[in-house]
Amino acid sequence: MERGSIIVFTVLMLATILTITLSLTKIFIPRIRSTAEATNSTAAVYAADSAMEWCLYNNRERTPALPQPVMGNGATYQIYNDGSLSACPGRETLNYRTVGTYRGVSRSFEVSEL
Repeated sequence: MERGSIIVFTVLMLATILTITLSLTKIFIPRIRSTAEATNSTAAVYAADSAMEWCLYNNRERTPALPQPVMGNGATYQIYNDGSLSACPGRETLNYRTVGTYRGVSRSFEVSEL
């Protein structure tokens, strides 16, 4: 063997290992993201569901309105009535859509009167 051939062989091996590593990363990163988004989706669904239940309760009960639900995990929600933001004061038509959001994932529920 000539001098320096070990260095060339080592560089080729490192390039091969790097290529394999980058290929595997490209395959598995989207799968890891989708798993995390599934978990975030569950929290977003609970936020939207809590807001919808609160709205329905305020519309059906004649007692003073309950305070709006607070999400302890950082999730947020928006309530819409007939397409515009609503505070769900009660005695409105039941055409609500609630959107829960958690870490960039949003899920919504809709209730409409017939």
